[in-house]
Amino acid sequence: MKKISDRPTVSVSERNLLVAPGQSKKLADIRKRLQPDLKVAAVQLPEKQAFPNLKPEAATELNKARTLINERIAQIMLSFPEGKKNRLFGFRYGSVDAVKAMGIKAAFKLLGIDDNLVKMKLIAETDFHGNPVKGS
Repeated sequence: MKKISDRPTVSVSERNLLVAPGQSKKLADIRKRLQPDLKVAAVQLPEKQAFPNLKPEAATELNKARTLINERIAQIMLSFPEGKKNRLFGFRYGSVDAVKAMGIKAAFKLLGIDDNLVKMKLIAETDFHGNPVKGS
């Protein structure tokens, strides 16, 4: 006779939220109450332009893109367990340095950022640091 196990089977699956984070006022209020108020100093560019090889308009768009990329990376990292963030990010997206070394357009596509948030034509072929992307 076969012995039937009384242990239940467990399956783990990843689910998306039913409501997008920006869609619910109640969830936003709960999130605000749970997160401590951290004062963040505004990032200011030095007097001289941070990206001397770019036009001022392109430099402004690159700063916007850099902010979006940093925020998205931080958001993704928050979804991973403590102590395994870099490794799990590396499995899915490559290292943070590799993402920042690729072209802005490719980084936006990889991270799932809407490219309509910046003027992509001005900065598509530059990397996170304002350098032209090699091989394009």
